[in-house]
Amino acid sequence: MPTFAAHAAVPLSRFHCLRGMRVHARAGVVRAAAYVLAGWLAFAPPLHAAVAPEGVPTDRRVLVLYSLGADSVSVWQRLVHKGVYEELGRNNWAVGPGIFEERFDANRVGEGAARAAMGPYLRSKYADVRLHAVIAENQVATRFLDDHPDLFPGVPRYYVNHGRHDWQPDDGTGLEVQPDFTRAIGIIPQVAPWVRKVVVIGDQSPRVRQWLADVRVAAARHERRIAFEYHDRDTFAQLETLVAGLDRRTAVFLLPTGQDPTGARTPPPALARRLAAASNAPIFTSLQSLVLPGVVGGYVVSGERIGRVIARIMLGQPADMADVQGYHFDYPTVRRFGLGAIPPEATLVNRPDNVWDLYRWQIIAGLTLIVVQGVLITALVVALRDRRRTLADLHDERNNLEDRVLQRTLELLMANTKLEQLATTDPLTGIANRRKMTDTIATELERASRFQHPLALLMVDIDHFKRINDTFGHDVGDRAIVAMANLLTSSLRTIDMAARFGGEEFVVLMPETDEAVAAIAAERLREAASAIRLPAGAGSDVVLTVTIGVAAARADDSPSALLVRADKALYRGKKSGRNRVVRATQPCDILP
Repeated sequence: MPTFAAHAAVPLSRFHCLRGMRVHARAGVVRAAAYVLAGWLAFAPPLHAAVAPEGVPTDRRVLVLYSLGADSVSVWQRLVHKGVYEELGRNNWAVGPGIFEERFDANRVGEGAARAAMGPYLRSKYADVRLHAVIAENQVATRFLDDHPDLFPGVPRYYVNHGRHDWQPDDGTGLEVQPDFTRAIGIIPQVAPWVRKVVVIGDQSPRVRQWLADVRVAAARHERRIAFEYHDRDTFAQLETLVAGLDRRTAVFLLPTGQDPTGARTPPPALARRLAAASNAPIFTSLQSLVLPGVVGGYVVSGERIGRVIARIMLGQPADMADVQGYHFDYPTVRRFGLGAIPPEATLVNRPDNVWDLYRWQIIAGLTLIVVQGVLITALVVALRDRRRTLADLHDERNNLEDRVLQRTLELLMANTKLEQLATTDPLTGIANRRKMTDTIATELERASRFQHPLALLMVDIDHFKRINDTFGHDVGDRAIVAMANLLTSSLRTIDMAARFGGEEFVVLMPETDEAVAAIAAERLREAASAIRLPAGAGSDVVLTVTIGVAAARADDSPSALLVRADKALYRGKKSGRNRVVRATQPCDILP
């Protein structure tokens, strides 16, 4: 969109009619007119002519080989083509001739037939054309160019979106994008947190099989709360029946599927439309050409951005595939399924094309400026009339307001401090609670990973605590918990932290400590706990013992992973007879 700065030098003469105005008397009107005029200029068409960018030869000739057919029959081809010419236009490329385009039309005639006929055709047609670069896009064109090293000798070759895993050509530059399935899968629970199952749809083509393997890796981190179901051997009719039976707690993740086990073939966008018409569940995808009406979209590989990469190669500019993925969503489908938390940088397609939706904020800003100008002029007239009285009242009110604000601020600060303390402190023992410990573990894990320092965690459990409660009463049980909390806080270093994690269970976080040293400290705690005697009435005492699980942090740990390992070590200790220290890395059944 053109900016005001880009055009300001041209139309300044439009203000000449204002010279005779009495500016001091009508300042508000003049400023309002200037704001409106500036807004108009912001949307005015550019007035400068396009020029070729510096350093680009005017006779540069580039051949582009597209795998798919014409724009009218291939959504992907249309997106790539759009990106190419938008990027050329953005660079003000005024050189008309120089771009040669050939299409294999593999979607309609088949890959074998398209490749067989293209070799002699290209050799004959471009025998006398001096090319500066040859660009092949997508699998069919890139494999053809790789299989014909004799074509276009000495001309730089670029294999864009070639579809082969960990492959680089010997005779050119390979530019491949690996879909980021971590984001493509991760966006589903973000925008639809109620989803509990994801149905992944693919086929048996080599490229899709590799993507299915990558999806399984990305899905592993969500399998605790989301079940994943994979369908890569179903017929098209079975897929339609499958999605028709899904409910709103299920989502579909659709890979570019174009063939089924019966040998039937269909363009992936056509299948996406069929499934969207049948499905009661939102359909997500990883490819921009499948973001069609009825398909939600997601984090996708963008055909338009790949087209921009091709355009930069045409212009002789550096090009890579680092920025060819992004969030794309179909706006009506997002509204239909009530999806939220859409990333602010996402592109929303198929939004209603009306003036209010397109220029809402500009209209609001312009009207607001006009209203504000009128209010300010009115306020100024009133203020000037009783300026002295208003200033005196304002001075008094300001002093009173400052006092009240200061008082309220102090009260709020004290209340917030008290609330924070209540929210992070266990009311019985006075030490940190589960929430405080969980936050601290996350902080310490990040610090330990950044500086490569050790970090250990103890999970402490009072043995036979239920028996103490049942035999001696809850008052003695509470005193046992308080005694254990006092022992932990008095026995630890200043950098350590103890928290009551729930019931009779405590957690001790020990920064700058490896597992072996932590196990020694845990043994000292176990011995000290065994020395505690709690009077229980009738001349009897309660003797406490504890079981402690010890775990050390790993490089990729989350708070829950570290806690789970310590808890498993604690469970092994309790299962082996209690009153012992068990390390997460030691074998089972080792006595203290």
